[in-house]
Formats: sequence, structure tokens, C-alpha cells
Amino acid sequence: MKVYEKVYNYYIEKMKEGTLKNGDKMPSLRETEKILGVSRTSVESGYMQLAADGYIYSVEKVGFFVAELALRISAEGDVKKSKTVKDQNTNKKSQKENIEYDLFTIGEDKRCSCLELWRRYMKSALRQEERLLSYAKNQGEDDLRHEIASYVRKSRNIICSPEDIVIGAGFQNLLIILMVLIDGQKSISFPTKNFQDGAAVFESGGFQVSYRNKDSHVIYVTPSYMTKWGDVMTMKRRLELIEHAQKNDHLIIEDDYQNEYVFSSKPTPSLYAMTGGERVAFLGSFSRVLLPSVRISYLILPRGYREKYQKIQGLYNQTSSKAEQIALAQFLRDGHLNRHIKKTVRLYEEKRKEFCDLLKKYFKNDAEILMGSSGMELGLIVNKPYLGERIKKSRVAVHIVEENENRTTMLLSCGIIDEKEMEPAIKKLYLSLQK
Repeated sequence: MKVYEKVYNYYIEKMKEGTLKNGDKMPSLRETEKILGVSRTSVESGYMQLAADGYIYSVEKVGFFVAELALRISAEGDVKKSKTVKDQNTNKKSQKENIEYDLFTIGEDKRCSCLELWRRYMKSALRQEERLLSYAKNQGEDDLRHEIASYVRKSRNIICSPEDIVIGAGFQNLLIILMVLIDGQKSISFPTKNFQDGAAVFESGGFQVSYRNKDSHVIYVTPSYMTKWGDVMTMKRRLELIEHAQKNDHLIIEDDYQNEYVFSSKPTPSLYAMTGGERVAFLGSFSRVLLPSVRISYLILPRGYREKYQKIQGLYNQTSSKAEQIALAQFLRDGHLNRHIKKTVRLYEEKRKEFCDLLKKYFKNDAEILMGSSGMELGLIVNKPYLGERIKKSRVAVHIVEENENRTTMLLSCGIIDEKEMEPAIKKLYLSLQK
């Protein structure tokens, strides 16, 4: 069990026992350090996870409080909204043992892994004793913010200062910071209900959360990954969204997820670049393009937000590993990330084309195949009702998006499966649906 999970589970137990109830103030970070004998970073991570899952919420300059969700925890200890990390890992392990072919997991092909190279950079970072004997800077390490500013300028045509960049371990931590900076109406719209983590953050901050609501004060979008199968937002739609936001004084949060893996369409500029950062915040991450275990994300503040952030930055300690930040700065400086992305894109483009061709071979007369311009996921709509049980018995893992009396919609990923296994997997899936 990771240390922050100890913090998380400790307070879940306290809520379950009734020791902590709706509206109660949580112990301070310092008090929790003493109670559990863990580091401040672990306490902060545990609190962030509790907030992200909706169990606590933050009040600026006051502290954390227990949210209403705590009342949903039953006396027997079952968390109705979400299971504990241990339960989730147990279920995943059990399900994985029953899988012969995995078309479900969104992950990295091992042939693209830069783990060996990354390990060398981490060893180099760990030798920088003087830097590692001090806490990480709240905003993130200076050299990494400088390299990110250079990186986004080349890759996304975004011109910004390192002082506009805030680093954190994952989007949730960064959204908590951004949320505090937002003035005006407390309402936000997400593309779909799949953005539960982000929605939980804003709900805990008192925002009204809705979906596909252009009248919300904050509009969260993923222009490079508009649908589960990777449709990219058109230039026309981008211009319309920018015009609407600026006319109504709304804020756009641009999540740049999957932009590095846009294959079959012309490059489209980021909303941030198109506006110069006016009324647009930009979110980027290295977990998808580097290694999933490298939890380094970054927020580029909208124009005019830098001074607001500087006033509160002392309240939010850095959640990302300082050693990893040092390693990543050097990794970017030496040009390895760009080379890694180019290598990965070549492999993935060929792989997704072969995967699509195989789906057409078997399902051309029986289903609709949906293939966007980005990512390694394809949609498959079969005009048969409630196929979930058949698919489960086939031992081919897929993501069932929807099933009803008319059709079944699936999402298939070819990210981690070997090319030699793609046809046997698709054939087995197809045959299981013909019975």
C-alpha cells in the first residue's frame, strides 16, 4: 500500500465509524502528520484523493471539511460511490486472470517504452544531492518550467513564460489550484460524465457541474479527443467556441489529452495559441507520452492570472516528485521526448490501420466501425441487443460503452496488444457474437 493510501483509508474509516461527520473540519495537515507518522507530501496526496473522490472539500485559508458524501458510507463499511484502492486492485487482478486477449486497456506498447533511458536520467537526478536535500518549489522546478515553455512553443505554438506554468502530480491537483483563481459564477460544463475526477474537484469547491452546457461560466474541453474513438475538434468549432467564450466572459479549460497522437488529420492549433491565452487555461501531461508512472502534469495559466496565482502559491505545496522533475527537465533539454514521440507515432499509426482493416474484414457487414483522428481506440457498433454477457464469456476484454434492445456499442483499444494477436482476438470476438 502506498503511503498516501494509508491517509486516505484512515479517514474513510473515521467517516465509516461516524467519528467524522458531514460538515466536520478535518485535522490539519500538520496534525495528520503527527497522528499517522507520515510525510507532509503523503498527507497532501491523501487529502487531494479524498477531495477528488468527493469526501472532503477545501475552504480557502480555513482548511478541509467533510462533505455530504461521507453520509453515504454504510455502517458495514461499503463505500457506495467508489471502492477502496485495495478492492479495485483485487477486482482488476481477478478480471485479468479471465482474459485471453486484452482490447480494453489503454496503455503503451512495450516496444515503444523509454524505461531504460528514463532510468538513466533518474539515476543522474538522484546524484544531485544539494537539490534533493530541499523541498520542491511550490510552482515546480525552475528548469523544468523553462523546458516546458520551450516544448509547448515548438509543439503547440504556445508562447508563454515559465512563470505562467504550474507543475503538479496529475490534473486534479492543478484543477484545485485553478478553481481557487476563477472569479465569477461557480458553474462548469464537462463534455461527458466520464470526467468524474474533474467534476468531483469542482463539486467539492461548490461549483454547479453540468455536461455540454455552453452557458456554464467554465467550459472544459478536450479538442484533440472529442469522442471515445478520437474525433478532433474542427477549426470551425474552435473558432465558434473561442468567440462564444470571449463574448460571454467565460473561461475555457483546454485539456490537451492525446494531441501527440493525432494521426489522420491536419495539425490544428491549440485554443490557447489561437487566443494568446485570453480566457483559456491549458492542461498538459507527460504520463501518456512518457511513462504512466511519471506523474507530472502542468497548467499554463490564462493571461492575467499570474499575479493571482503568486498570491496563493504558498498555500499549495508541490505534489510532484522533485527527482522526477529534475530528470524530466534534462530529458526534454536533450531532445529525447520529441524523438520518443516520433518513434511511437510511427508504430501506432501502422498498428491502428492494421487493427481497423481487421475489424472491417470481420465486421464489414455486421457493424459500424468508428475511427477518429487520434488515439488508439476504435468504436464498434453491432446491431444486436445486450451482447455484454457473450463478450464476457469470449474472454476478449473490451469496453462496453452502451447496450440496449437495439444495439451494443464497444470501445476497442489496440494499444498494448501484439500485432500477432490482433486477428485471433478480433476473430474470437466476432465468432462469439454470432452464436
